[in-house]
Amino acid sequence: MNNNIKYRGGEMERSVSDFGSSGSEEEMMGIRKGPWTEEEDAILANHISFHGEGHWNSLARSAGLKRTGKSCRLRWLNYLRPGVRRGNITLQEQLLILNLHSRWGNRWSKSFQGGQTMR
Repeated sequence: MNNNIKYRGGEMERSVSDFGSSGSEEEMMGIRKGPWTEEEDAILANHISFHGEGHWNSLARSAGLKRTGKSCRLRWLNYLRPGVRRGNITLQEQLLILNLHSRWGNRWSKSFQGGQTMR
């Protein structure tokens, strides 16, 4: 019998030792952390080009990636998606931000609601 199980208010509570002493829950599930490889990037991009974006948790599993859905979504949106522009903003974009900030103060970014960002 496992002595590490406690009952509180009719619910069972387990201690960490119930799950073994080796690593975190992600490690136990085989979830990979750390930098993405080129192979993983290619798998993700190919899967999205064929099946489309969305349902990130099931996408990660069906693509065969050992990553979380959140990790796949962030990798796609911030690095792999076509049209993602990284680097410095243009002078025109900087002037637009200054103009909006002078009109709206710190609420200037509300004019870009709906997931739209400056590109």
